[in-house]
Amino acid sequence: MFFSLGICLALGSLVRSCLGSRIPRTPFCSSLTVTPPGGATLLNITATERYNVTYDGPTYNGMAGRVNICDVEVYLTHGDAGDAVRFAIYLPLEGWNGRWQGTGGSGFAAGSFDFELVPAVTSGYSAGATDAGVNLAGDTDVWYNSTQLVENFSYLSFHEMTVIGKELSERFYGRKPEYSYYFGCSTGGRQGMSEAQRYPEDYDGIFAGAPGIYWDRVTIADYWPLTVQNQGGEPVPLCKLSAIGNASIDACDLLDGAADGLISNPLKCEFDAKSMVGAAVQCDGNTTTTITERDAVVWNKIRDGFKDERGNLLWYGLQPGTDYLHQAIQPGFRISIQWISDFLLRSPGLDVSNIKQEQLVDLFHQSVSEFGDSWGTDNPDLSAYHARGGKILTWHGWADDLISPLGTLDYWKRVADLAGGEKETDEFYRVFMAPGLGHCGGGPGPQIPTDNLAPLVEWVEEGKAPETMLFSGNGQSRNICKYPKELDYSGSGNVSDAASWGCV
Repeated sequence: MFFSLGICLALGSLVRSCLGSRIPRTPFCSSLTVTPPGGATLLNITATERYNVTYDGPTYNGMAGRVNICDVEVYLTHGDAGDAVRFAIYLPLEGWNGRWQGTGGSGFAAGSFDFELVPAVTSGYSAGATDAGVNLAGDTDVWYNSTQLVENFSYLSFHEMTVIGKELSERFYGRKPEYSYYFGCSTGGRQGMSEAQRYPEDYDGIFAGAPGIYWDRVTIADYWPLTVQNQGGEPVPLCKLSAIGNASIDACDLLDGAADGLISNPLKCEFDAKSMVGAAVQCDGNTTTTITERDAVVWNKIRDGFKDERGNLLWYGLQPGTDYLHQAIQPGFRISIQWISDFLLRSPGLDVSNIKQEQLVDLFHQSVSEFGDSWGTDNPDLSAYHARGGKILTWHGWADDLISPLGTLDYWKRVADLAGGEKETDEFYRVFMAPGLGHCGGGPGPQIPTDNLAPLVEWVEEGKAPETMLFSGNGQSRNICKYPKELDYSGSGNVSDAASWGCV
């Protein structure tokens, strides 16, 4: 049996069907066919048995083992658009757990493929990924002006992947998947939220990590740190920004009751970078420099968020304890560069690195006006998804340097207002805020769980809604609290141990 017996035993009831899943398959792999979803035409389909498929490297939707699969490659097109959308559907030859898992992408790559498909199949799922008809290198200059490809990437292809994947699972195993789940982070998280908002019947459970919702806003706001640097004078070097950031951690570390090098709730951190003016900082080896008033103003402006000339907040800033490397240093964040030059200015390759505040504000309003409906993915009305019994889990790192965690909290609050409050929202949507966690992982804090879907499966199938999620790594562990609760040190015990912390 190619599915690991150890995994079955370790997960217990979560994979209760895996020991009995030697299901007679109706057709041979090579003879599989599929009906294209409405509005699409089948270009090609191939189905091949592949053995000992694996993925080398860290994953976050389970462990990647060696799997034997029926690899179904489907290509669709739409009308006369000339697109060719690839869908990879992996069907485990043995050990299917009766579940389907859709997976997402990152940045401007629509799918991650083996990075998420192999762990999904290792855990017993039939699983799928798509490229939405665009390249996986994330180059947008070749597709930004295609209405069909933009529609594919922003929402359509993930629905089509789901329809195809479920149908192929049923054809191959002789029965429909009992449950369907989605997993993704960043762009993948946005894709999952799009499914809940646009196609609520697609998934029983959706895991959306650090979701890139409010995409039309975030992609512009991510260029704010560089714009602040461009407002006058020499750019503040990263070593100074990092020194101020470290000072913010020192100033606010004890707010949760323990000196652990992490800020459990940066919203309570009232650190002012001006307190660092005059402090000596080591830069470039042995070179010593001094933090100036302008250095402090720049750091504060980045932290306080993207504002227009009148001081109105347009989008959230980077929180204390966050690394400024990717956004505050020339040439700026690549995805923002692409969004501005390709999608907004329609001038691929244009150098936008010296952009000023007034220009960025205009681009923000243009982005919201032109792309809010298609890319924003911020509709707070999840009533249809709730009504069909769907569940959504999200975690977001407080130290995320690419997608502000405050965007996730903004969305959660809007959902809660519409749903009737926290108690009602807890029935179908729960958010967990992780101190010291970077974008989809990384950062100085405890790291994301190995299998993020396990608590979602328990919630969907057994009704056990998670109050905490265990994060571990960097020599620390924490039972991350369901928002709006936050971590608080008990007053005794090892500060690196989850058992020493509670939720308040």
